[in-house]
Amino acid sequence: MSPAATVTRKRRSPLAPAYSAEHCFDVTSRLHKKIGDHVFDQAELAAVLGISPGASTTDRLVSSLRQFGLLEKDDRGLTLTERALVLVTAKASGDASAFRIAALETVDSSPVFKALRESFGAKLPPTDALVSRLAKSGFTARSAKQTASALIESLRFSGVVDGDDNIIGDLENLPEPVVETPADESAITPIDRVDFSEVAANEEQVEVNLSHPRIDVPLEG
Repeated sequence: MSPAATVTRKRRSPLAPAYSAEHCFDVTSRLHKKIGDHVFDQAELAAVLGISPGASTTDRLVSSLRQFGLLEKDDRGLTLTERALVLVTAKASGDASAFRIAALETVDSSPVFKALRESFGAKLPPTDALVSRLAKSGFTARSAKQTASALIESLRFSGVVDGDDNIIGDLENLPEPVVETPADESAITPIDRVDFSEVAANEEQVEVNLSHPRIDVPLEG
């Protein structure tokens, strides 16, 4: 093939959500309110959201919804998934435990997001470091920034990251809320018979443990 006939192919980034799980959940809530569990197409989705059905941003939004397992497509069209309904129902009923479990499952539906989350260790890496890692993994500069932003917002949405950017762990098996019941008075030890020596020892141990600095697992480049 002559140099004049050489075709330069546009570089494509690995498949990853372009929009955060939080944004996609908001979209899901609006679709559920207007369409429910009925089948719809991209034009109807765009009409609900007030966006252009043929825009590339709409295509990326639909792709993100599908990657998160909130939207499925078949020969009939598009429908909200069972996970989408669980999230909407949990949010409406105030079931925080069910919502956070479903939110983490939503984030982990993206293989890229799950692999990154599991590699972070105890601390969310700086945005620049995450963008750099994505760029080294084949993402274009623009996609790396967009994906990094979507991932960070998604992790905050799922409750995996606290306000200090600490990774607080998986929430797939959250314990049931503890319901305290009044104790039987006969089983209560009088205050003058309580042995505080063990309590003091435990408090001293806590102080020793807290004196150790937290060791964070570095982000692998």
